[in-house]
Formats: sequence, structure tokens, C-alpha cells
Amino acid sequence: MARRIRAFDWPGTPLGPTGAWPPSLRTAVDLLVPHGFAMIALWGPDLIQIYNDGYRDLMGAKHPRGLGQPTRECWPEVWHINAPIYARVRRGETLTFEDTLYPLERSGTPEGTPENVRLTITYSPLRIEDGEVAGILVTMIETTARHLAEEARARSEAALRESEARQAFLLKLSDALRPLSGPAGLQEAACRILAEQLDVDRAYYVEVDEAAGTARVAQDFVRGGAPSLAGEHRIADFAWAVANLYQDRHVVSDTRTSGLVPPADRPISAALGIIACMGAPLIKEGRLVGALCVTASHPRDWREDEVGLMREVAERIWAAVERARAEAALRESEERFRQFAASSSDALWVRDAATFAFEFASPALETIFGVAPDKALAEPRLLSALIVPEEREEVSRRVARIGAGERIVQEYRILRPTDRSFRWIRSTGFPLQDENGAVRRIATIASDITEARLLAEHQGVLLAELQHRVRNIMAVIRSVASRTAEGASDVEEYRTLISGRLLTLARVQALLTRSANMRAGITAVVGDELAAAGHKGQYALSGPEVTLSPKVAEVLTLAVHELATNAVKYGALSVPEGQVRVSWTSEERRGAPWLLFDWEEEGAPEPLAPASPRRRGFGTKLIEGRIPYELGGDGRITFHPGGARCRIEFPLRDGASILETGAPAPITVFGGMLDMRNAADLTGQHVLVVEDDYYIAIDTASALQGAGAEVLGPCPTEAAAREVLERATPTWAVLDINLGEGPSFSLARALRARGVPFLFITGYDEAAILPEFAGVARLQKPVEPRQLVAAIAEATGLRHPQGKA
Repeated sequence: MARRIRAFDWPGTPLGPTGAWPPSLRTAVDLLVPHGFAMIALWGPDLIQIYNDGYRDLMGAKHPRGLGQPTRECWPEVWHINAPIYARVRRGETLTFEDTLYPLERSGTPEGTPENVRLTITYSPLRIEDGEVAGILVTMIETTARHLAEEARARSEAALRESEARQAFLLKLSDALRPLSGPAGLQEAACRILAEQLDVDRAYYVEVDEAAGTARVAQDFVRGGAPSLAGEHRIADFAWAVANLYQDRHVVSDTRTSGLVPPADRPISAALGIIACMGAPLIKEGRLVGALCVTASHPRDWREDEVGLMREVAERIWAAVERARAEAALRESEERFRQFAASSSDALWVRDAATFAFEFASPALETIFGVAPDKALAEPRLLSALIVPEEREEVSRRVARIGAGERIVQEYRILRPTDRSFRWIRSTGFPLQDENGAVRRIATIASDITEARLLAEHQGVLLAELQHRVRNIMAVIRSVASRTAEGASDVEEYRTLISGRLLTLARVQALLTRSANMRAGITAVVGDELAAAGHKGQYALSGPEVTLSPKVAEVLTLAVHELATNAVKYGALSVPEGQVRVSWTSEERRGAPWLLFDWEEEGAPEPLAPASPRRRGFGTKLIEGRIPYELGGDGRITFHPGGARCRIEFPLRDGASILETGAPAPITVFGGMLDMRNAADLTGQHVLVVEDDYYIAIDTASALQGAGAEVLGPCPTEAAAREVLERATPTWAVLDINLGEGPSFSLARALRARGVPFLFITGYDEAAILPEFAGVARLQKPVEPRQLVAAIAEATGLRHPQGKA
């Protein structure tokens, strides 16, 4: 407005150029322009308007043309109000009006509707130097909003006062109904309180069954000797009343004269003492299900507020009765459910779909999960913490899907705390919806399927192994039979040869399966074959004990069998004075161990020994062909006057037997992050675990216990750890340096002072560790449990099961 005033064409107005304005006018303008309240100066005989930004906001569409305009032209709609006021101010008066109503047209259109504006306004005279009043200064505050709010509050307070009696009655009614649970008791109490409030002779609640044609009054309240209507009635006897209720016009001042009551029914009403009556129908889904009725023994004009009260009380009674019946049905259903859950070998639980808090858990939860139901109800995360870490996140995602409305069947593993055993769990989760279809709860039925799963998988493994072994055995027999036929001179020799070789295969398999790791010692391999050939005392074995892989044992056994068979038939074992010396040793070649095996005969019959090499039979092919091919070594058999000599050399490498199955290993509930069976043995160690994260603490403790250690804690706070230290002294400690309040090393100092070794598990990098603890081992989160066990084992000098430090 300051800019507009400076730029305005004042010479074109009665005021003339601003330079010619009297000092008092300029002072007034200088005063009003920056003022925070709405202000306007009216100057000269025509009361030319000069106003500030606050007044501009009151003008609406009349701005900016109102600047420099006579106020009568700008505000003609209130000139009749303002003209007398201006006249008084011109005479020197200062006038103030509070919350005065002004009908202002601020829209700027000819057909604009006046607004009822409330203003607190002050009119002050503006004088020139000789004291004459030359203008008027108007200061105002619009109070329309405040006045409207006060009016609304006044109306609200009046309505509130009018309803106080009604609310007091409804409160009394609610208090009376709250402790009641039976429908009959609810109806009787409500009817009694209503009858007292309305001062009537009878009040009753009737339940209507149109299909059966009956109306039943469970309990009514009567006084003054009026007969009770309690009992069951035929709707046909009160058809006029039912018809009126359906049409919501059952308000009768006098049944003897009202057109709502058929003349034929009037005597019956009079006999029952029903002269005036009123009913509030309860129509649900288009059907009349009941009504609340009151009667008087004299004519009565029912007030509108009494009709309204009847309707509200009727709805409250109906809701209370329905709720009571639903609660009774629910209690009965819950009792059946609890009996079922208590008898079930499966674990059943119900959780809140939003918070996942347990609302119910059956007794079988403790049997299957090792957690008492009351503990699960108190700590919702307890059950999830039992799930092995690598499966926990996926199970949580599936539970969230159940909360979204899906039915999920899943299997997962847990570590049961009561016996530290891994168990397979099969659970079926399904949503429980309310009457609107919203998922409010999720329910789960869980079974321990560990034995069933292991059995089914084991059966599958056995079948696969059987099929594989049968195929391999048939292939080996076919090959042996074919090659045996090539060297046999007649059927009898063929029978002898094939029988011996098949028995050799059986012996080596029996030898291998006697060992848990399917390996065999060389002494047993060679000794069993020579013993099977007989001739005890005619052979000698020498050499260090060497463990052979299944492949090596199988090939070497067949080789020894062929050498022994040849010796019995043609060589040193064919005569009593013959001898066989078998020796072996091992040496390093090209960074790998090799076996050097020697067979030497002495005393073989002279005529027979030279004839043998002419026939390159099964044994020779086995030693000189199969050993290089399958074992990567070398075999050579020669014949001398004293008998056969054989040199076999090959690397001691791992290899599977030809009869070994490739079927998968039997399934186990072990494995994963918490399986410590092949980790270092921490038996005898007492490890203090200090970790504030629940899952990490539980997993750390489980890993240490699985490795044989006794766990102290776990402790979520430094204070809890110090309490443990007062009772026991650990042999080792695992510390998180941040227990929720930033890095702290005071516990580490306390442990060092007591001589307790420790390591840090932390999410911080090395820079966060104080220099005084620079030499302490630090594992970076997340830590694989096996890594933690290995770190403690290494620091304490313990050894792994394999014998490596």
C-alpha cells in the first residue's frame, strides 16, 4: 500500500498533490501505512480514503479502486450506519464499538450478497494546525470468526445441557447392563430402568420369529398390578402391532380411539391395561427381529425426545443381547478348542497378525519346541530364535505372507533348547479373518517330522544304493566271467576260477564295509587273500601298516588273489616246501606317497615254472593292465625257476570302489551354521558371552555349546556381565564393545585385570579399537559360528578333530 499511495494520481482527487497535503494528513498517513492493525484515513469533506495493508485485506474486491475514493461511494451499504458516526467524530468525539455487525458487500459484483461482518472499531478525529477536524482515522479488528465460534459454542453448550439428563440415563443403563451376561437378565434390567425413566406401567423386549409366527417376551417389567406379558405369543394375535412396527408408527396415545388400533383389538388392549403404548422396532436386513415396547394404563401424549430415547435404548438392548449370545457361543467354542488343543500331539498357536504376539499356545509346544507356552506368550521372539539362522529369514517372510492372507505349508529346522537337538518341523499357517474379511490373527499347526523325514530319506537312499550296487555288481561279474572264460581250459577250471574271483570280490567288500570310512589296511587285504588260499606257514608278510582307499584295496585284493591262485596251481604253494614272501614299503615321489609292493616265490616245481609265462591270463592282464590304468602306477609279473615274482608300484590316492554308490548321503537335521560336530572341541572351556543383540547372542551361545563349551550368560549389558563375574570366573570371554550406548572397553579392562582372555566381536573396524587392546583378536560382524569356535581354539592351543592345530 505504501507503493500504491506513492504512485497514486492524487492531483486528480480533491486532496491534490501530496506535496500540498497539510502536515497532519501526512503524519496520519505515515502512521497508518506501517501499522499492524487495519487502519484507514478519511480526509476532507468527501472523506477520501487512504488505507494500509491490513485494511486492504478487509476490502475484498473493492480494492484497489477504493484508494482515493470517497468512502460513501466505496461503502454505500453501510453509509446509513457510518454517516451519523462520522458526523459525531467531525464534532471532535472519539468513538469505539466492540463486535459491531456490519453487512458489507465485499465481492465486488452488483448482485453481491452482503456479509455479516463483526468488527471492533475506533473512530478518531484528525485535526489540522488550527485544531479543526479535517479528517477521521478509523482503526479496526475483524472479530467475525471469533464471534461465530462463540455462537457455535453457545449452541453446543445449550444442546449439551439439554442432553445431560438423557446421557445420565444412558450412562445408568450402561452401568447396569455391563456386569450382566445372560440375555434374560439384560432385558429385565433394561426394561426396569426404562420404565422408571418414562414412568410407565409396563416395559418389555419382544423377540420376533416371523418364520415360526411367534413373538417371545423373555422378561418384562410391570408395576401397578398390570398383568405380565412374559412368554410366547402368536404374531397373529397382535398383527396390528407388528404392522405398525414395520411402518415405524407404533406410537399410540389412546388405543380406544386411535386409528392405528383396529376396533376389534381395542377390548383386548383395554383388558391388558394398555391404553397408551409406544414401540421401537428392530429391523435387521429387512426383517423385524424384535421391538422394545412400553405401555400406560391411561391416555398419554408421547414426546419426541421420549420416542428418540426408546429407539436408542432398543438398539442398545439388542446389541447387548446379541453380544451376550455371541460371547456365550464363543466361550463354548473356545472351551472345545482348548480341549482339542490340549489333546493334540501337534503344537497349535494363534498370533496377532499385526504384532505377531502370541495369544494362544497349546501344551504340545513344549514337547516339540522345548518352550513352555507361557514363555512363548511372554516373549514373541523366543520361538523364532530357535530356528537355525540360515532358515530364519525365509520363515519370517512366509509368516508375513500368512498375515497378508495366504495359507503356507513349510518345513524348517530348529535347535531345541531342552536337549540341544536339531529337529525338523512341518508347520501349516493360515489366516484368521474377521467378519469384514480382514486378517486379524494367524494360526499355525506344527508337527515334529524329524523321524519321519529321516526315515523317508533313508529309504530313498537305500533304494538308490541297492539299484546302483546291483547294476555295478552285475557289470563286474559280467566282466570277470567273460575274462575268466578266455583263460579256462574246461568247464571245471572255469567253475573254480570264477568261484574264487567272485569270493575275492565278496571278501574285499566285506573288508571295506567293516571300516566306518570305507578304507582298509594293507595287512588285512593281503592276509585275508593268502589265508583264503590255505597253506598256512608257507607265506610271510612284512611292511608298515598303510591305509588303502576303496579303489586301491579292491584292485590290490584282486591282484593278490590272482598271484595266490597261480602259486597254488603252478608255483610255490603247489608243493609243501614252497614259500611266498610278500613285502611292501612307501616312499615320496613327486610330492606324493607311493606304495611299492613285492611278491616273491621260492621252491616252485621246476618243470611247471617256465611253462606259465606262455599263457597271458586274467591275473597278468590285471596286474600289468588294470593297475596302470586305474591306479596310475606300474605292475610287472615275471616267472623264474623258483616261482613267480611281481612288482607293483602306484600312488596312494583316494578312489571309490566300483561297487560304491553315487546315491546322496542320508539326510540329517545337522549341518548349517550351528552344526559344530566337526569343529574344534571346546570341552572344559567356560565362555562368557556379552552381546546385546538377542539373535546373535543365542546363535553364539548355541555354537559354543555345540562345540562342548559351557556358556556363561549370554549377557545383554555390561552390568549383567559383571554380575556373572561375581559368581564365576570364565576361562574365556566373547565381547561386543557396543552394548547399545556406544563403544565401551571398561568390561575388557575388568577381564584383563582378572586374567581372563577375551576376543571382540564387533561391527566396528580396527580404528575403533583402543591402542591398549590392539593385540586382542577381533572378529568382524557378521561372524560365522564355526569361525568363532575356530578362533577360540586357535587362541587356546586346542586341536581340531582332524589333528591340525
